[in-house]
Amino acid sequence: MSDLIDDLTGSGDPDFDRARDLLRHGRVDEALDWFEVASTSAADPAVRASACAYAAGVLLSLGRPWEVPAWAEMLRDADGDADLAALLEASARLQLDEVDAAIELLDGVTHPTDPWFPCSATTARVVRAHARYLAGDEEHAFREVMDAGASDPYAPDVWDAIARFCAETDFDPQPLVDALPEDRVLGVLAALASSYAPGVDRIAGVVWARNPGDARVLAIVPRFAARLDSIRALEWSARLRAAGMGRTCPLLARAEDPSVDPADRVRAAALAHASFGDRRAREALERAVASLPDDELGTVLDEVWVLARALTDSVVVAGATTSRRALRIAARLFAGGATEEAYATLVHGLAMADAETLSTDDVVALLPLTALTGLAEIAQRRGEDDVAGILEAVAVVAEH
Repeated sequence: MSDLIDDLTGSGDPDFDRARDLLRHGRVDEALDWFEVASTSAADPAVRASACAYAAGVLLSLGRPWEVPAWAEMLRDADGDADLAALLEASARLQLDEVDAAIELLDGVTHPTDPWFPCSATTARVVRAHARYLAGDEEHAFREVMDAGASDPYAPDVWDAIARFCAETDFDPQPLVDALPEDRVLGVLAALASSYAPGVDRIAGVVWARNPGDARVLAIVPRFAARLDSIRALEWSARLRAAGMGRTCPLLARAEDPSVDPADRVRAAALAHASFGDRRAREALERAVASLPDDELGTVLDEVWVLARALTDSVVVAGATTSRRALRIAARLFAGGATEEAYATLVHGLAMADAETLSTDDVVALLPLTALTGLAEIAQRRGEDDVAGILEAVAVVAEH
């Protein structure tokens, strides 16, 4: 949100300046309230217009685009810049997937301006490129980005758009990265840290290839690499660890991120354990396994068995939280040859309180016939006739 604060120059209006200070300190809801106050109470028309622009910008950042057109209209009514009003409304239309309406608004927008709100011709070009890209006109979008880069080659908006191209197309960033002066590389990389991770990965990879071990690249790796797939996160994690920066391992950060798919989190934890022997991986894996849907337990168990066998016990313990989950795991363990472990997991599942809700059809669906008969034999060898009787009875049903 702090990227909305471009100019800290005081306006002379206490409500407006208070709103910007709140925004700078991350107190977004309070800032929005004070921008609303300033939009009607400020004596200076320019301040009222800028307050409207800020309110619209904050709402866009909060993912509330449906509220933005009204603020864009208020900006126009306050005699604010028409190009800026169109740009803000078009950005909202893009968030609402109203691409044609956004393109219509952006046609003719050249140089949005405001005394305090950050905007520029570069911003307009990049938003127009985004709209054209969403409309399927990649050539037009690419041309807009290149034109913006030609006039403002180090602008964060331009490189953010380049990262999008790199993430979603086969665009080659090599020539643009090669053209960056050395004293501009750090600034560009820092501006990209929160951009489209696969695109940042490709751009950072070019810089790295030019200078392996580049500390400027390593400095931003923790900001983007955890948002990559686990294999790419592994590569960057290895580079960080080689530089003595293992505490900021992107692979583990991915494993611990609740917004990542649980199966991907388990995979990341298993790779961190197998590749680096990191003890933190086990705990991260167990938390991820607990979030797995029932039908993914078997597949994940197989993958961990291959990637980091020492962690399979954690998959079993953290995964077998209901009788149905326990039986799924038992079936997969038996199929993999871990018959004693399968039997222990089965017994654990049958002893759980919710086992009373299992019907014969449920057990047949969860345990293949080979597992039923094989586990029944183990129960007989152990003299646990009650378990053997249950499994044999279910096996008879399964056969028919």
